[in-house]
Formats: sequence, C-alpha cells, structure tokens
Amino acid sequence: MVINGNGNVDVDLSAVDDADFGGMCDKGGVSVDHYRLEFTSDALSCAAKDILLRACVNADCSTQTSDLSSVELTKNGVKYADVGFTGSAQTQVWHPDGGSVLLGLGATAPSAPYRCYIDGAQVSNSLCLLNFADTGLYFDVPDSTACKTGNSFNLFAVTKDTQTQQCKPLFANQTKTVNFGFDYLRPATVNNPAKLTLNSLLSPTGSVAIDGGGTQTMQVHFNGEGVASLSANYPEAGVVKLSAEYQHTVSRPAGGSETLVLSHSDNFTSAPAGFHFANVAANSRCDAGDPYDAGCKVLAAAGEPFSMQVTAACWQSDDDKDFGDNTALQNFEHNGLSVISQVVQPDTGVNGVLGRDSLAFSLSSGASAQFINDQSWSEVGTMKVALGSDVSFEGVTIPASHASSEVFGRFTPAYLSITGNTPEADQSCGTFTYLDQPFGFKTGAEPSIQVAGFDAQGRVTTNYQIGDWWRYKHRDEAERNQWPERSYQDSTGLAVIADSQAPALSGQVNYLSYPNVAELIGAEPSYQRTKTPLAPFNAEFALVLSAQDVSDEDGICYQDNATAPCRGFTFSDIAKDKAFELRYGRLVLENGYGPQSESLRLPLRSEYVSSVTAGVPAWTLNGDDNCSVFNTQTSLDAGETATSGLYRVLPSGFPDLQAYSDSGLSLRSGALVNGVGNLYFAIPNQAGELSLKLHVEPWLKGYWNYPGDAADTLFDPRANAYFGTYRGHDKIIYWREVK
Repeated sequence: MVINGNGNVDVDLSAVDDADFGGMCDKGGVSVDHYRLEFTSDALSCAAKDILLRACVNADCSTQTSDLSSVELTKNGVKYADVGFTGSAQTQVWHPDGGSVLLGLGATAPSAPYRCYIDGAQVSNSLCLLNFADTGLYFDVPDSTACKTGNSFNLFAVTKDTQTQQCKPLFANQTKTVNFGFDYLRPATVNNPAKLTLNSLLSPTGSVAIDGGGTQTMQVHFNGEGVASLSANYPEAGVVKLSAEYQHTVSRPAGGSETLVLSHSDNFTSAPAGFHFANVAANSRCDAGDPYDAGCKVLAAAGEPFSMQVTAACWQSDDDKDFGDNTALQNFEHNGLSVISQVVQPDTGVNGVLGRDSLAFSLSSGASAQFINDQSWSEVGTMKVALGSDVSFEGVTIPASHASSEVFGRFTPAYLSITGNTPEADQSCGTFTYLDQPFGFKTGAEPSIQVAGFDAQGRVTTNYQIGDWWRYKHRDEAERNQWPERSYQDSTGLAVIADSQAPALSGQVNYLSYPNVAELIGAEPSYQRTKTPLAPFNAEFALVLSAQDVSDEDGICYQDNATAPCRGFTFSDIAKDKAFELRYGRLVLENGYGPQSESLRLPLRSEYVSSVTAGVPAWTLNGDDNCSVFNTQTSLDAGETATSGLYRVLPSGFPDLQAYSDSGLSLRSGALVNGVGNLYFAIPNQAGELSLKLHVEPWLKGYWNYPGDAADTLFDPRANAYFGTYRGHDKIIYWREVK
C-alpha cells in the first residue's frame, strides 16, 4: 500500500493486539526456572521405563508452569523424543540393549536448565544414568485416594527373552518371600508418619503394614503367567515410594550358583478424597439463614477479616458429599487451592468475592486443619466456600465438586451510605405560612433517603437490598426506625424552627422497596413565634438526622468510608430560594353595638406585621388569608389553650344567645375571605353586654396583655357585643338632638 501526500491511515488496535509477531512482542507470562527429569533407579530392558518431566517456576518446584513447554529428551546425548506438556508429564524410555544410558534434555522452550532426580535425590546431570537390566521385578502402583485401598496392580518377575526381546515370566505358580520397603518422598518430613498397608491378593493372601523408611517381608504368590496381584492403602496424602526386593539364585553354566538381587521401586501419589471448609468461631454462626433468628449471629462485616479452617479429607465412601466428618489428613501440602464463595442467603443474592481466593496449605506438626485468619467476603448474607477449579496435586486431579462447606455468616455491611432527596416544603396558607403554624412537605417531595450497604473496600453490597437482609428496615412494623432523634435547624437566624408536636414527633417514617427507601410522611415542623414582632421573611432550614437515625438493626451506621466515624445525615437548604414566606400574625375581633331589636354583626380580621420600624410593628390586614377558620360553637373553656369555639359571658337573665358565621344564622363555622369575616347574633329582644373570647389557633393568638401583667402570654382575641346601645358613627364627634 502506498500513501501519498496527506493520506489518512486507520489503525485497528484490536487487530494489533491479536497479531502474531513470532515472539517479537511477547507480553511475558510465567517463566520456567528449570526443568526436572525424575525416575527411579531400576529399569528392565524388556519394558518401557516411566520418566516424569516437570517445568518448574521456582527453585523447589512447588509451583509448575501453567504454560505449554516443549523439550527434547535425549538418550546418550542423542535426541530420543520431542515432548510437549503443560506443568508435568509422564513419558517412557525403551532400551532393549540393556546396560546403562545417560538421560538428559536438549533444546527446551521456554529455554531453561534442567536437573536430574533419581529415587527422589538430585544428582549431577552427568550422572543422570539409568541401568536397564535383563532380569528383574516390575510393578506400577496406581495413584490412589488417601485411606482408600487402591486398585490392584501387578507385580511381575520377568527376564528378557533373548529371541523376542520381550519380557517373559521368571516365576510361574510359585510363592516367593519378597522384601517390601516404604518411604515418604513429598513431603520429605511428614506430620503424620502413617504406615502403608500392602495386600497380596492371590492365595495364599497376606497383608503387611510398613513404617515409613522401613521394610517388611510378605509371601507373594505368582500365578501361571508369573504375575502377582497386590493392592495398597496409604491413609495420608503425598508422594510415596514402594520398593520390592527379591534375591534370586541362578545356576552358572560353568557350575555353581549366583544370587541376583532383583529390585524395583515405584512412586505414586495418594491424594485427598476432598476438602472441607469450616467455621472457627462457634458462637458466630447463622445456620438458620434468617437474619432475625436469635441463633443467627454476626460473623463479620463484608470485606472485613474472619477466620476459617480447611481440612483435606480422608476417603470414607465413594458417594461422599460431606467431608466434614472425615478423618483429616496432616501431610497434604499445596501452594494454592482456588476457592470461590457461593451465596446461601438471601437465596436470590449474588455470590460476591472472597478476599483470599487462593489458599496455601501446609500444616504445622500436630495440626489437622489449615487456618485462614484473614479471609473476607464482599457481600451481605450467608455463604459457603467451594473449590474454584479442579485441584492438581502431584499429577492427580481432584474434581472441584469434591468439597463441602459449613455455612459462613451472618455478614453485615461494613458501613452504610445515605443518599437523600431534595425535600420541598409546602405553604400552609396559600402563598404564606404564619409563625407557629405547622406546615408540611409537598406530596412526592417528602424527605426520603436511600440506604445502601458497602463492604470495607467501598464496594456496594448488593445482597443488603434484598428482603429482610435490608436491616435498616425492621421487618416488624412496630420496630422500625422512626428517626427518633430527628430535629430541625433554622438557617435564617431570625426564628427557631421545631417540630410542631415537640417534644413529640409529628409524622412517621414509611419504608418502600425497589428501590429501598425510607421516607418521612406527615411531618409538620413550624417556625416558632418570637415575642418581638418580625417583618415577613423567607424560610430556610435543615432536617437533621442523628447517627442513630441512620443506623440499622445491627448498629451498622452511616460513614464516609469504612474507617471514618459514624455520622448523621442532614437535608440542607430546604426552602432555600423558594420564596417560602413566613408572617407574624394575629386575629382581631371588633366590638359590636346595636339595638336589642336587631341582629348584631361583629367584624373580625387577620393581620400581619408588614414591617418593623425602630422596633414598632406595622400591623396590616392580611388580604392573602383565605385559609384561617373560626368556630362559633359555644365553648365553656375560659382559658387560652382552646383553639376552637366562642366563650361568652352573658348578663344575668340574658337569653342564651348563640353566634353564627353567616348572616342567615345557619352556620356555626366559617373561613376568612381576603382576611376578613364576621360573627352574627340573633335578635335578643333584651338589652345587655356580652363579653366574648374567640378561641383561635396559636398562630392567630396575640400578645394582647389583657390583664396588664402578662405581656409574654398569648391570648385569644376578645370583644364585647352591646345590645340596646347605639354608639353612633365613629366619625361624628358630638351628637345632640334638636327640635
């Protein structure tokens, strides 16, 4: 492709990432520290010899590479075979000519040196020799499961047929006394020096238990084909070696006899039957799976450490699903078991992640379980631990399904996060609210919070939002958090705001799901009237929730992060820039005068302080008041606490004259229109003076100081109704009748 001038080139980066540059852009990966050839020191010229190849990541080969390796296996310096493998592999070497051969590795990829191990001990590469004898013993012990008698295997006593080069039986239908030895290979030092039980299966049958490092003789019967059948049971985990030795006497052609020492050894792996994950703290369990059950204790907060133990289990039965009651193995070692979590409750929850998803296993002397003291789980609820993948142990694969677990939990959030809405206050009287008058919040804009749980690393705990696991909401309605320490704070500096029901609390906290929300419904704060009149001002205030108000049933509180202190939550700037006007008001009831033969009307009106000049308030008709109500029902309460009804003092002998709110004398309650209203009385047909007190709501009472010594007390408006008296027009100074 030729690009001329200012031509453009589009580059597909994904294609670059996927391109094969023949190693020029190798991104790395796990490197090989060295390769190993491992074999036992005996071999037969008439049979193939097993050779173990390993690609080691570290010096002690406790970790094998997970990448593909390729090596040239050499015999006597000449390439014998190309072997490709991942981690480790068994291959075979034939040498029918007999005698000693030198094994080694030629080219390797990735490139790395190699080491030679014979009978478990390292030798120099120049001594990586293997002797192929024409006569000997041979057997191949199958890998087994700890504590389970393994599959039978054959013990051959053979010699090479000089014509066919094949192995032929050395013994047939004979019983021989064979000396068997047993040794531990990995781990070299064992916590539990268990014995190997070896069984001879052909009649006459027999059984011997061999100590590690020891030997035992056993009668072994060879059948007509020169084969003996054996089985072994090793009640521990690891790589071990079984050896057999027999002294075979042969006649010399020139006369006399010669004793040949026939020997063979084979390594095999004894693997755990499975694994079990269990709690350490017995008093922190939640087997019931119900967060409100008395036996459902808290184990830990999400993302914070807790202790667990892992056991490698002895075989008990082939259909075993629970390895918790199996004998624990003490010799098992592994550089990292892959583990995952499986949520139990809530049953629709997510699995979350474990803080330690790879568990190194190496027990100290006398221990039967591996303790993990810094495990953690990122979620809320209960869970079990499972193997995340099959376990590769010394060439044996243990399926991931071969594991069992106790229930771990209960787990709570490490802390809570609170997200609040923007509440909107609602005027109580159209375009304004009186001081002392309760007001509420607009429907749909009441104070509400979403409460989420987080783990110690700051990740959302999804399961906290599910059902009863959202423990900010108690499942029993009567026990739910009602924000008992909530309060209001004024931001204007002009008056105090408080709950109108103080010291009680108005409204209640309702709980919703999807999303999980707590909302305050029916709350009615009020700005408290000051003794000194105030000009109209706009409200601005906060609703303050304490740390207790935003803590859940387990005491998990609202925090900025897992290490920060508990804190409360504040709905700030409520009504800010909303022209939420507050007025300092009162209701005025005027005196009325009239003849006894006519009905009488007493005007009433609401007023507010429109301004304050040099401490003197200007009271103005509140023409915006179309909400204040009054009641003319007779009240017997002479005090100032009542908020409804008309208290009357009738002259002696005066009829029981009732008051009404309409001129038709049919209604006993009314509402102000543009700030004004009237009281109406029927015709008494009797002269007299009635003292009246109209009970009104606190925000319409006034500092009237009627007794003259109670300037700081709120009083209902008062007036007198005069019948049989006509006082004339207010604008006439003097009135005289002339003839």
